[in-house]
Amino acid sequence: MKRYVLPTIKILLTLVIAVALTKIAFFPSQEEGTTAGITPGFEVTTQTTLAKKGDITNIIEVKGKIVEDAAVTALATLSGTVESLSVDKGGYVEAGAALLTIKKVERQEPVTRTDEDGRVTTTEVPDKVTRASVYAPVSGTVSFNVIKDQETSVGMTVASVTPGTFSATGTITASQQYQLVNAPTQATLTIEGGAAPFTCDNLRIGTKPTTSTTTSQDGTTTTTTGDGTSVEVRCPVPADQKVFPGLTVSIGVDAGSATGALLVPVTAVEGTVLRGNVWVVTDPAKPDAAEKREVTLGITDGTNVQVTDGLSEGDEILLFVPNKDTVRTGKPNTCEADMSVCYDDNGKEIL
Repeated sequence: MKRYVLPTIKILLTLVIAVALTKIAFFPSQEEGTTAGITPGFEVTTQTTLAKKGDITNIIEVKGKIVEDAAVTALATLSGTVESLSVDKGGYVEAGAALLTIKKVERQEPVTRTDEDGRVTTTEVPDKVTRASVYAPVSGTVSFNVIKDQETSVGMTVASVTPGTFSATGTITASQQYQLVNAPTQATLTIEGGAAPFTCDNLRIGTKPTTSTTTSQDGTTTTTTGDGTSVEVRCPVPADQKVFPGLTVSIGVDAGSATGALLVPVTAVEGTVLRGNVWVVTDPAKPDAAEKREVTLGITDGTNVQVTDGLSEGDEILLFVPNKDTVRTGKPNTCEADMSVCYDDNGKEIL
């Protein structure tokens, strides 16, 4: 009988173990369910911020290069022929100096007279001669596009002057252009690997021309084509600064500053120039019911913006414009202290 009992006991033990394992795998206890698995996440809350006093400086750093200023053309103002060249090709002239003279000869009809006796006499009239000088538009090295006795027409390029000067140029983004609505006339140039930063005057900001032509000293021309929409920052390099074409330069433009200004994050404002909208929290218990309010804007540094009218210090507003997709960034694989947002492996907000 023993040989039947022992196998039976083994079979029963095997069944008990199988049932226990099945229960553990597929039917965990209520107590186990509350502690196992993924821990609860963070609560999504409406983020707010306060309007605070602070200092702000609107300094735009534009990356660019040093370029040689293009030659400036001199145009004929008279249709005629080149009578003389006032300077040698490749010579240096000051702005306003005569480059060449154009001569226009107009033949005059003879004058015919009849006296009392009916005799006719013809008198030749001297030709009408008109001369016009073409002057150097800037100081620099002269290159002629014409030779002596060559015919000219009004508006024709007869010479060009290469100033031998340099400028710092760079292209700005649309957002930077908004920050430079009231740009100054000066900028600070910092040349990579060069001398200490220095100031340049006559700062200009404008759209690049669709085409531009540069004439070298030997008379050859190079034409470049642009899209007519890129916005260029350009500032002349002072004559006492030693630079070379192609050097990398940072153009620092101080577009204004304010001390003790009322500031809010740019993420809280709909609009960035002159006027915008913020959402004011009137009931702290119901931030989702914030009221839209128009405000007047001042200086912005890309992170904060000055509010000159429409808010008071301490006013609570929404940190982000409602219904606007905004992905925040932070330290990878961390969460904010209030657990309002966490970041993935790349430091981007987990939505």
